[in-house]
Amino acid sequence: MCEVSQAFAWHDPFFFLTYVNDSVSNFQIEIVNYTKDILEHLIIGSFLYIVTCILLYFAIIRWKILNFNTTIKNPKRVLIVTAHPDDECMFFGPTILNLTKQPDCTVYVLCLSTGSNYGMGKKRKHELYKSCRCLGINSNCITVMSHDDLPDDISRRWPEEIVAELILNHIEIYDITTLITFDKSGISSHPNHFSIYYAVAHLSFSGDIPKSCNVYVLESINVMRKYWFILDIPISFLFSRTRYIVGPNDRSVIHKAMSEHKSQMLWFRRLYLIFSRYVVINTLQEMNPSDIELDLSVDD
Repeated sequence: MCEVSQAFAWHDPFFFLTYVNDSVSNFQIEIVNYTKDILEHLIIGSFLYIVTCILLYFAIIRWKILNFNTTIKNPKRVLIVTAHPDDECMFFGPTILNLTKQPDCTVYVLCLSTGSNYGMGKKRKHELYKSCRCLGINSNCITVMSHDDLPDDISRRWPEEIVAELILNHIEIYDITTLITFDKSGISSHPNHFSIYYAVAHLSFSGDIPKSCNVYVLESINVMRKYWFILDIPISFLFSRTRYIVGPNDRSVIHKAMSEHKSQMLWFRRLYLIFSRYVVINTLQEMNPSDIELDLSVDD
């Protein structure tokens, strides 16, 4: 009798709608509870990760119980190759400050343009010298190029043969032992930046760079990590072999160096200085012959 009643009940529209509504309501409650659980776990996990990063920063910088830095090979005469004035402190600041503190290391900067966009070439060149002074680089070790084929232009890729010739001349003149520049993504995907990488890659692949000169590139990272500040410490520590980090005092030096580029201190660069991981952490990768061959074949 009960089964017959149930069978008739299924044909009752009111009963059917009630059953469907109850099922949907139960499903919605389960989804809400599940979402709450996920959010709670995410919040707790994020909090623990942030606390871990802060503790690691103190362990590295203040308590000095953990060594984060792993330096480059043969840092005697290091050449930093940049594209524009302000690249040296916006991207390479932690590397430069760590190297200039080493007593037997001389840091050279080769900037391949004056940043003459909007007609500010002379001003930006002067700003570069003042910035490098803050970073501890001797003015005699700075070269700023002004070449018609190497304009400050976000829509233009530089001719690699010209860039390669300028860099090779510098390596030979100053007997450079280590060269550091951008990687194939150029940090910000600026064509002037990654033009330098491909020029150096061609030099390395053809064997023109002396064997006594090591080549490193500054690693590009995704946008989230780029603005994670010290939250990138664990990832950088685990996945990068050559690393540099700076404490609050050195970070202030980088800020001061960037403030010398008065023509470039727009609001978004001020935000960059606050949140950018590149103002605190640099990770470098040594140029690998097999990677170079692959990059050049893909580029061609």
